Amino acid sequence: MITQQQIEFFNENGYLRYGRVLDMAEVEALRTGLDNVIAIEEAGGDESEIEFKYGHRRGASMGGNAEEHQPRHIVQYVNMFKREPIYERLLHHPVISGAACALLNTPRVRLWHDQIISKPPEENRHFHFHQDFYLWPLREPRIVTCWLALDDATPDNGCMHVVPGSHRDPRFGLESYAAELAARAEAEAQGREIKETDRQKMAHQPADFGKPVALKAGECMFHHCLNFHATPANVTDRQRRAHVMIFMAEGVRTKLDQSPNHVLIPGFTVGDGEELVGEGFPLSNPESGKWKVTA
Repeated sequence: MITQQQIEFFNENGYLRYGRVLDMAEVEALRTGLDNVIAIEEAGGDESEIEFKYGHRRGASMGGNAEEHQPRHIVQYVNMFKREPIYERLLHHPVISGAACALLNTPRVRLWHDQIISKPPEENRHFHFHQDFYLWPLREPRIVTCWLALDDATPDNGCMHVVPGSHRDPRFGLESYAAELAARAEAEAQGREIKETDRQKMAHQPADFGKPVALKAGECMFHHCLNFHATPANVTDRQRRAHVMIFMAEGVRTKLDQSPNHVLIPGFTVGDGEELVGEGFPLSNPESGKWKVTA
């Protein structure tokens, strides 16, 4: 399912354009499941989980109207696996799960969360370069994201752009980040300004600073949680929907002070510094036979 050459490329570059994992019948089933969730949100929303209301509008068209709404970067649906059975089954897809295990060099992976990230036509802007890891209340950067295209993704409609090798650049690693936070705290205590670090300056780079990873619907890529990535605006009249599954190596622990306001923290059943487990963070089990083609 994945070759040693692909693993070595990922280790060197922090991303991997894997290629096709779903056929179009499977993609259409996922699109139908997404439409079901959108219909619920447009009708007022589902309040059964706190994260269901995060990242999108309720009671209004998901397409949006420039006169009614301010432009957004994205429209986001967090934890689709809790909402539509086909998305839950996708977590156990043997190719996706197997590749995630191989790239993290671990026998099993656990879901951190999944989400739909959509860039509607002409209703978004450049989403700046960032590293996901520092946005999450997690301790170890043994986390990989699978970015699965539900539509053809191109530079014109907002495909992923990555900075090869940035995940292993010492300027952007955990020690540098800790030093940055300490310097910032000291400067604030003394009432003085502090210069931007190289990590912070990355947010100002245009998307084409990175390498575009174009995908056809049903194809996927993987990227390391410390890899800098961004997406440009969708300047076309076409949809650009993607399903994102974020897998962590079994054993990754919590670190609440890294992202104390994260939307998923209320669902934690473990304490700070403990291994993140629980129903909200299921183990992927590709040998269970749960994956099915149709909804």
